[in-house]
Amino acid sequence: MKGWRLKLLGFAALVGALLPLSVSAQQKPVKLFSSAAVVEVDQAALFLGNPLGFFRQEGVAVEFGSAAGSAATLQLIASGQVEMGHLGMDVLILGKSKNPDLPVTAVYLHYRGNIYEIVVPEDSDVREVKDLAGKNIGVANLASGAIPSLRAMLTEAGLNPDISVGLIPVGIGAQALASLRSGRVQALALFRAQHAAIEALGTKFRYFTREAPSTVIAVNTRFLREQPQTVAAVLRGIVAGSAFAQANPEATVREHWKLFTKPQGLSDEEALRRSSHVLSRTAELWKQIKDKDVKWGSMSAADWDGMQQFLISQKLLDKPVPAENLFSNALIDQVNAIDLAPVLRLANEKK
Repeated sequence: MKGWRLKLLGFAALVGALLPLSVSAQQKPVKLFSSAAVVEVDQAALFLGNPLGFFRQEGVAVEFGSAAGSAATLQLIASGQVEMGHLGMDVLILGKSKNPDLPVTAVYLHYRGNIYEIVVPEDSDVREVKDLAGKNIGVANLASGAIPSLRAMLTEAGLNPDISVGLIPVGIGAQALASLRSGRVQALALFRAQHAAIEALGTKFRYFTREAPSTVIAVNTRFLREQPQTVAAVLRGIVAGSAFAQANPEATVREHWKLFTKPQGLSDEEALRRSSHVLSRTAELWKQIKDKDVKWGSMSAADWDGMQQFLISQKLLDKPVPAENLFSNALIDQVNAIDLAPVLRLANEKK
């Protein structure tokens, strides 16, 4: 495949060490991929199942990896090279609109909130989105996935996104913050983890967002049909990872450091503070442990219809895809059968 770079982050030795007696040594690991080119701590719900043994306890072996973006992950799942992956709802809809027989099905709603938002400094005179008229907004680049959501928010506020504001590429992190502090831009439109990372550098933000779910765990449809119990087991491991990360962000950051890289040039204390902030702010978009009214991973046709109407409004989609061709809630009851008490005890005890 061309046009995108695939970065595998296999944990063969780690997975082997974690396999329970109930998992056959010959069992082929389920490949679970993130859609982030670089795995940051906000992906914790996906990778924690290996180092903390959540997948092992569910009787499955999981090989975790990542691809450079949702479109790449979608292609890998569709081709059967990867069984499960994390990707944007919009990418799945657009993929299905071009190929209705694409063998990919969403089975778990992960980000129940919108990752895309507009932020301004807390002391800004921008109190509502309409106050952005005549101002410059920083975006990561002019091909950013945040731009359709930004345009929709501006339109809903009565502004013309083509003439009411300026869009300036500012990158992310310290580079974006420098543009904001210098006055080159008066707002940023990145996504939650990036905004949180900038907040961790010492800037407090006021947030504006569109209420909408945004990312799912999707599965190769044939694999789902043939091994639904395996899929449910992996999803329970993701639920456990989500609960642990919410309950103990600092321990989650340390697990991330063990598997990936620890930030350079910062004290452990400062690096831990920054990464914990990014994780906690991102986890606000997931189902919350204390929210008993919502099942882990559950979604509805209305969630998908709303996303499709948004894509149509932004002229990214011509007509809706039948919702039943996009997602399935068939495993949700099995996924929610998990007992999280041991997970929360571990989170309470872990340093």
